[in-house]
Amino acid sequence: MATMRNFPDPPKLGIGIVWWPGLDPLCRPAEGLVQVIETEPEVFWTQCPASNRGFASGLPAAVRHLPQPKLLHGVGAPFGGTAAQSTAHCQTLVADIEALRPAWISDHLSFDRFWPDASGNDAPAVFTGFFMPPAQSASGVAQAASHIRHRRAATGVPVAFENPVSYLPPAPGEMPDSDFIAAVAVAADCGILLDLHNVLCNARNGRQSVQEFCNAIPLDRVWEIHLAGGASQRGFWLDAHAGLVEPELMDILVDILPRLPSLGAITFEIIPDYVAGIGLPAIAKMLGELNDIWQTYIGAANRIAAPPSHNTPALPNAIQPALWEHALGAAVNGMPAPSLPPELASWIGQADASLALYTFLAQEGRASSLVMSVPRTVRALLRALGEADTRALLARFWSHTGPAYTTAEEGRKFLDFLSITAIPVAGLHAEMLADLSSLLRPVS
Repeated sequence: MATMRNFPDPPKLGIGIVWWPGLDPLCRPAEGLVQVIETEPEVFWTQCPASNRGFASGLPAAVRHLPQPKLLHGVGAPFGGTAAQSTAHCQTLVADIEALRPAWISDHLSFDRFWPDASGNDAPAVFTGFFMPPAQSASGVAQAASHIRHRRAATGVPVAFENPVSYLPPAPGEMPDSDFIAAVAVAADCGILLDLHNVLCNARNGRQSVQEFCNAIPLDRVWEIHLAGGASQRGFWLDAHAGLVEPELMDILVDILPRLPSLGAITFEIIPDYVAGIGLPAIAKMLGELNDIWQTYIGAANRIAAPPSHNTPALPNAIQPALWEHALGAAVNGMPAPSLPPELASWIGQADASLALYTFLAQEGRASSLVMSVPRTVRALLRALGEADTRALLARFWSHTGPAYTTAEEGRKFLDFLSITAIPVAGLHAEMLADLSSLLRPVS
């Protein structure tokens, strides 16, 4: 699909990696493996009530030693939901952009907050604890496009969105995945971050095939590709960022590259917890293979033909975003369900395995946040109680307190919960105070 665009092609940056400190040895310029550094900015933010931005960012200092160009891939204000980006988030993001000068920024076409009253008027937004797929309807398109246009105007840099992974079965009346992606890209007049592993996950989990999806989106708008390894869980294939790029995904990449005239980067993602088990040499070897693929792509760039043009599909409007978000968010968080139209209520009942998976993933994500934010406290609990009883304690915490916006805030909430909960663990109070002190320490 070729469409009218009001922006130039991005620069050809090369092979990138979503950066974590443990991957630093691979990012040395002398290695020649990584030409662009991508970061998730919110991971480096802490709440700072004294700051007029609301957050203090440690991102510029964390990557200052890396000379490669930087890209910012947001994980805190996705484009797919009713809840808009906060002023504090926008101001902190703008400061990071001014410091790092990315050629473009990106975020997810998902939602992570919902309104308990489905209108956004009577109660604060509730966090889901995990990215959820948006309402794939005309209203969902308009909503996402509005958020993307606002982000571009507020930051002054080009913006792309990442196609979402969905563990849900197709919903009645929703647009096909590819039609939704195409409609948002055209309505927002923006770029696409094509996460090929997300496309593969969706295909393996019973949604649209890889070929059908890729044939129906505007490939001339793809600025970046994401690649990752997955894992099997509860009968689903997950976008777990848990390993190397598998051969099937590498074949998909090679097949689609000649059709991407505007591609600026191919970026590999892996969660830090998996790096040691896989090993830096294995990751380096894979990055070398990606560099070879990139060089072939660059060498053939002048022979790339424009994709065929066809009309934007009609947009059904059977699903209203606020109600969709309320229904999914309530199911995942164990809250009372809203009143739903019969067809949607029936579908929710049939999607129980998918929704249970999302609940599990949200809880695992919250547990990981605690390991990062209050490690001394978590270690003390594991030593004294063991894993089973510690997880039982976490379940009580999750039922008592909803997900927090930042990792640091999640840690503070857990410490507050423990302070009013009788836990017979010697030395726990001292470990909690040490973690609290770390959370309150200003970011340099």
